[in-house]
Amino acid sequence: MKNLPAGQRGCMLEIVLLILKIAGIIFAAVLGILIVGLGCILFVPVRYRGDFSAADGEDGKKEIGAMLRATWLLWLVRAYVSYEESVRVRIKLLFFTLMDTAEEKKARGKKKKPKKDKEEKRKKKKKQEKDKEDTLSGSGENSKEAVKPGKDTENSKKAAGSDKDTENSKKAEDKTGVETESGPAQGQADRKTDGGRSKKKSSAKEKKGIKERISNILQTIRDFCDKLRRIKEKAEQAKKLWTSDHMVSGRSLLWKQFLYLLRHTRPRKLEGYLRFGFEDPSTTGYAMAVYGISCSIWRPKISVEPDFEKQVLDCHVRMRGKIRVCHFLKAVLVLFISKDVRHVIKDIKEL
Repeated sequence: MKNLPAGQRGCMLEIVLLILKIAGIIFAAVLGILIVGLGCILFVPVRYRGDFSAADGEDGKKEIGAMLRATWLLWLVRAYVSYEESVRVRIKLLFFTLMDTAEEKKARGKKKKPKKDKEEKRKKKKKQEKDKEDTLSGSGENSKEAVKPGKDTENSKKAAGSDKDTENSKKAEDKTGVETESGPAQGQADRKTDGGRSKKKSSAKEKKGIKERISNILQTIRDFCDKLRRIKEKAEQAKKLWTSDHMVSGRSLLWKQFLYLLRHTRPRKLEGYLRFGFEDPSTTGYAMAVYGISCSIWRPKISVEPDFEKQVLDCHVRMRGKIRVCHFLKAVLVLFISKDVRHVIKDIKEL
């Protein structure tokens, strides 16, 4: 650079500055896009709308229908969940369908058809092979019947051989009878000694088996007692943890965050009519009590008609609301920063 003239030095500096300027513009654009995208994800709400209806059909069956639609960023992303006879889920990005369970089921049905054709072909092949085997077995039986007359000579030879065998066996029995008459006393003594030894061995085996069974029973009782002690110790630790100061403050903080999320995600509009009843009138009364408690949170515009005489469900409810990710992120950060919650998590891991 020093050896270059002043004009060329100025050109080089201008080129370097231009490159840095372009790189800075690209970096700023990418950073701006990321910030805008993150802001859209956090602060642009997901708007949802739902519709639920139930009534008695002509055949006496319940006709239930439900639909839930969620949109984000001026209908850029849309999701639909509907139920009539089966559940159908659709997700769309602009004009493109990213997911549709109905189309997937149709594709699965088309794939199953060729499998059925293959199974039918296999069954046909098996039938043909069985027919061939049956024909071959029938021809083999005919050939055996033709060979039967030649077997008479073989039977006569076998009979002559059996006569010789009977004579040899009689001679052997005569020899053994003579030997047994000469030494009956020795055989009885040998039998007595063998019987005594076998009785001693069997009694020793029985004693060993009884000892092993008793030891196994005692070991199982010890193991069971050890498990009970461990369970008791863990129950005492869990009780101490539940009543500790960190757990009490952590539970109160968790309840506050739950109410915060419920307040910001509950439906803004909830309207319709509801007529219901159970077999037991007491359960209908409990349901009305729960509805009365929830009215302070939801504040719905629903006309409710309880039926204490029979089991009925007839309703048509519509709702509309919105959800922001930033509320969930705030609740998670509050719980993560809390020292009480972190202390409780450590205590749970140590249990």
